[in-house]
Amino acid sequence: MITKLEDAAGADAAKQAFCVKELGATKEQKEDMADSVQVLGTKSEQAASRAAKLKAEISGLQSELSKITKSQAVLDRLRAKEKSTFEAGKAKAEKGLEGVQTAIKMLKDYYSKGDSTGAASGIIGILEDIESKMTTYLADLTSDEEAAVAEYVSMSKENGV
Repeated sequence: MITKLEDAAGADAAKQAFCVKELGATKEQKEDMADSVQVLGTKSEQAASRAAKLKAEISGLQSELSKITKSQAVLDRLRAKEKSTFEAGKAKAEKGLEGVQTAIKMLKDYYSKGDSTGAASGIIGILEDIESKMTTYLADLTSDEEAAVAEYVSMSKENGV
């Protein structure tokens, strides 16, 4: 009986040692898990903070994009108006230049058949001066249009359109 009790006590002692060992390991795992939970909680808070910052940044960028889009729309309308004005002015200038050139040709033909007077050369001289000025005007008009197109393209590229 004593042997049985001693065997039972030995088995109980072994069980107790096992339980103490397992409790120690479980306590250690619990502490490790608590540390992991704390680390993950901190990372979660950092990620949430970063997400909030990114949302604010996205909102700001969307606002800027909206302003750029509106600015580009205004720029497009102004460019279309400038182009229309140029085309109308160019057509009138070309028509006027053509008329002056026709007048010069007709007067030269008319006065070449007969005796030309000083008045004829004076009128033709005035018309040739007008032709020169109209040609210069047309060249300036075209040059201004090319500069406006270049500026429009530059600003559109700057806007990222």
